[in-house]
Amino acid sequence: MLLRFSALVSAVSALQFLPPVQWSLNVSTGAFSIATSAKTIYIESKFASHVDTGGLTLIPPSAYEFAETFLEDLEQITGTNWTLQRIGVLPMDGSGIFLGSLGGNTSALKYENGDVTEEGYELEVQDSSVFIRGQGARGMWWGTRTLLQQLLLANGSSIPAGGKITDAPAYSTRGFMLDAGRKWYAPSFLKDLCTYASFFKMSEFHYHASDNYPLNRGHNETWNLVYSQFSLYPENPDLQGIVQRPNETLSRVDFEDFQKHCAQRGVTVIPEIEAPGHCLSITKWKPELALATKDLLNLTHPDSIPTVKSLWAEFLPWFQTKEVHIGADEYDSTLADDYIRFVNEISDFVNSTSGKKIRIWGTNEPSKNLTISKDIIIQHWQYGESDPVELHNDGYQLINSEDWWAYMSLKNDHMPINPAPYPQFYNVSRVLNFANQPDWQWNPALFNYVNKTEQLSSNVSGNKGAIMATWNDNGVDATTQLEAYYAMRKGIPIVGAKAWSGSRGQVVVPDTSDASIEFLSSNAPGQNLDRKLPGEGKASSSLFSWARSTSNNDTITLGRGSKGMNYSLSLSITGPFTLSGPDTTLSLSGNGTLVFTTSDGWDYPLRSTNIADGFDPGMPGRIWTNLTSSTHVPVTVAVPADIVITGDVIGGSRVWVNGTFVGRFEVFVFGGRNTLFSWSQMAFVAPLESVKGGVQSLEVNAFTPGTSPSSPPPPVSNTATRVGYSWIVCATVSIAVVFLEF
Repeated sequence: MLLRFSALVSAVSALQFLPPVQWSLNVSTGAFSIATSAKTIYIESKFASHVDTGGLTLIPPSAYEFAETFLEDLEQITGTNWTLQRIGVLPMDGSGIFLGSLGGNTSALKYENGDVTEEGYELEVQDSSVFIRGQGARGMWWGTRTLLQQLLLANGSSIPAGGKITDAPAYSTRGFMLDAGRKWYAPSFLKDLCTYASFFKMSEFHYHASDNYPLNRGHNETWNLVYSQFSLYPENPDLQGIVQRPNETLSRVDFEDFQKHCAQRGVTVIPEIEAPGHCLSITKWKPELALATKDLLNLTHPDSIPTVKSLWAEFLPWFQTKEVHIGADEYDSTLADDYIRFVNEISDFVNSTSGKKIRIWGTNEPSKNLTISKDIIIQHWQYGESDPVELHNDGYQLINSEDWWAYMSLKNDHMPINPAPYPQFYNVSRVLNFANQPDWQWNPALFNYVNKTEQLSSNVSGNKGAIMATWNDNGVDATTQLEAYYAMRKGIPIVGAKAWSGSRGQVVVPDTSDASIEFLSSNAPGQNLDRKLPGEGKASSSLFSWARSTSNNDTITLGRGSKGMNYSLSLSITGPFTLSGPDTTLSLSGNGTLVFTTSDGWDYPLRSTNIADGFDPGMPGRIWTNLTSSTHVPVTVAVPADIVITGDVIGGSRVWVNGTFVGRFEVFVFGGRNTLFSWSQMAFVAPLESVKGGVQSLEVNAFTPGTSPSSPPPPVSNTATRVGYSWIVCATVSIAVVFLEF
């Protein structure tokens, strides 16, 4: 007799796998215990060398390489050492974790369009062992993600024996995009973000490599001073003029390491080089190629297309993927024929040079003479620019990035430009309640949030899947690198879940979705984007404390790196100081200016704000410039002083001096078309690697922001146990243990 595994969920956890899985259970009295199991991962020898061929990456790992990464994750989660061994044939039973090929009948392991996939797997639990059998190497890898989630959710408890999962994704493209053309992201951050996304079975990292700040916003009187970036550093000296800040680029070694790291986790990097719009990096370098709107290429200039081809010729050998993205959005619609000729010519060039296909953003170019080649994949992002039903009927392959559900604009929306607002944090409700219809959960076949009947069928062959998108429309200084992660932190698990499940799979349980995301995100292995301190999560009166033992102010190594969100940092100071970490530096100058500086060199002085400002639920963190209760003038801190800084994503980094609230660290944000102006919070991690100067003591405590912003935290130890990010409220599920020991 088969029993639904959901009947046993309460014995293991009230939370849900993401993506959700469907268990079946043969009646058994046994159970698998990770604590008593042999600490060995066995991989079938013949399967160990297997390499998938059906994915997009050109550097697919072997099954054995995937198993090596799995071992590292398993050791981190269990806190014990494991070994990896090849084995001739998988036994019927045994002790340990066994990895191998599924083989046999794989009719159930197809994408929703009916195509067979290498990404399917079967996971089976026995008394002393777990078997993961993959349709391909990636399928085996995704099965290990399911097992790791099960171990976390079981929280040290045994797993009922006899349970089995047969699982495969509904879509091959399950992705996220990061705008690295308007904000520099370090290689370590990119790799950690890829690791995080892989835990939720995302398959693509769309890397938006070039762009510029909007010309209709900010200090735009001099177009060639507007921020732009090309984030890859060419090896050809003749092309290096396109780069304005070489220290904010990825070298070929950096980019290939980034791609390899992601591939080892089942994720393919899809690079995008924008043209013929969003091209300020090119037109600053070669002004003669610009139209009157200076970030658009003049495609009739004889050097424009050769310049773009020279860039692709340089970078195509870097890109270890079968598909690349050429941007091609928001161009002048009166030049439709020029645009279409350009897109088709670049497509032919890329394909003839490298064998790769191209993607473009869906763009309305109303030519009566020419059409975009059917070999080009269209990434739909907005109605008015493209219509997914028409694209499919016309024979195009497409990707769902409809902005209503997919887009974020980091830190602020860009009102009054419609269809704003794009939320500053991913809006999970738009997935769980698509088109604002309660409990209608989005999947990649759903595009139209207005006309609910105008969708694609779930089994059409042309729909590759979906990609959510994170944009830096508000400029390079509007966020820290980690604030991009905070914005995507809930979106990646929920979009990954629905793109994997499609319309045929298990739904996300709304009542526990926040708690499930919080728990799994907090414990996702292989990265520390939350910047947790060692041992964090255990009940303690203090996360870290230090006091100077000598009278001099020499540099002292603290060795704690950074402390992430929901902290309070108490400082007793007697003079200027510098507190340093890998992500930020906090310093007090001789004239009393307290400044946070990011690792990419942006300074943010402490500014005067009213304690109650910045907590509008509709615009969290935002203070309009016409709100006179906050002056935003820099604050001077007199010494000696006791300083308390709290950090959370909504409140940002807020400061009390000698028990009195004085302000926050913030950034000025220009609204869309320079019509609405505001100040927004900056959420800095606490730097805890070294200290120099007049800090006599410091203490870091967990801080849980309350609903009332008017109550300052006490400038002493906070004895509360850290319970997670402030914007997640787990009303129905209590999570008592965050750090697991087996």
